[in-house]
Amino acid sequence: MATIIDLHIHTTIGSYDSMITPQRLGDAAQRAGLTALAITEHVTPWPRERAEQFYEETGILALPAREWSTDMGHIIALGLGPVTGVRTAEDLRRAADAEGAVLILAHPFRYFPGPSSLLFGRVANAGELPIEELAKHPVFGLVDAVEVLNGGCVDRENDLALRVARHLGLPVVGSSDAHAPMEVGRYATIFEADIRGLDDLLRELRQGRFAPARRLGDRYEPLDGVC
Repeated sequence: MATIIDLHIHTTIGSYDSMITPQRLGDAAQRAGLTALAITEHVTPWPRERAEQFYEETGILALPAREWSTDMGHIIALGLGPVTGVRTAEDLRRAADAEGAVLILAHPFRYFPGPSSLLFGRVANAGELPIEELAKHPVFGLVDAVEVLNGGCVDRENDLALRVARHLGLPVVGSSDAHAPMEVGRYATIFEADIRGLDDLLRELRQGRFAPARRLGDRYEPLDGVC
């Protein structure tokens, strides 16, 4: 049985800029047809008890996670427990390796090109660089997958992320990056297997048995050309 997961969601519990309470998240996730969620808070991950309560109330699996702000952009960590001393993307990679966590590069080309781009904001001619040069950014060597459908990005930014990931042969995911209820499930990732917990999710992410997808009405359509 396939599992549809939104891998990038923020709530009022651990993200100062979110308007999504757990109750509103449950309603939105059910309307969107999601079977699981990764709650990727900016600051404070959901406690296990809150995630268990959410599942009891909604029947939707909630997996506590975190979106880290690093010197090389925003990176989602799945399966990483409480750690200290993480300041850089390389720090985060070492911590993830020590605990068997998976790292996903979030919205790598948001605001590209321009000074607000987290990866290329200081590169004056970034907009003129070919895919081969963009793909040389060291962050792509530090992550396990790349978010190529992000609800906060325009199509051009998402397409560029996909082209770079394909050039590098990196796995790709889709997620909403929701901060408001109506954004939940705009994009998601479809897994071939039945995901029943964090261990299942980490295993499937490592195996690559998933595809990013767009929500079209009451169904999800995998991104063209991605298996």
